[in-house]
Amino acid sequence: MTRTGAQIAEQLQAAGVASLNWHLADRDYALPTLNFLRRAFASALWSFQNFFAVLSWTEEANDCDDFARISAGFAQILHYLTPDRPDRSALAVGEFWYQKDNFGGGHAINVACCGPEPSDVVFYEPQTRTVVHLSDTEKANATMVRF
Repeated sequence: MTRTGAQIAEQLQAAGVASLNWHLADRDYALPTLNFLRRAFASALWSFQNFFAVLSWTEEANDCDDFARISAGFAQILHYLTPDRPDRSALAVGEFWYQKDNFGGGHAINVACCGPEPSDVVFYEPQTRTVVHLSDTEKANATMVRF
């Protein structure tokens, strides 16, 4: 299934994501499955990070924005290498920068649209390679969304 960039933006807004800083660079996006994110992607991402010895958080040098950027790019590489992927499509996995509730600081993770409904918007923590839940406030406090 594919969605246009405009449809992805509408879906994110319907899911409560608000940002003044949106970047949807591609026209069409293929939707990953939740199973892909939790299993195949998480395993491949760990192998990639392990190979380059970038599994550990390091202040400024290898912190949350670096994990989110690498993870989104790596997801796109895997999509590009998938033989039966939809032609001329990016993967609906992007970077999501926001203000955290628990300490008020900024954080960067990934966001994915795994289906057409607002409830199919999934947040992914690349530092632990797990799907995470964000509060409504955290979704509304997005500072950057980039696909």
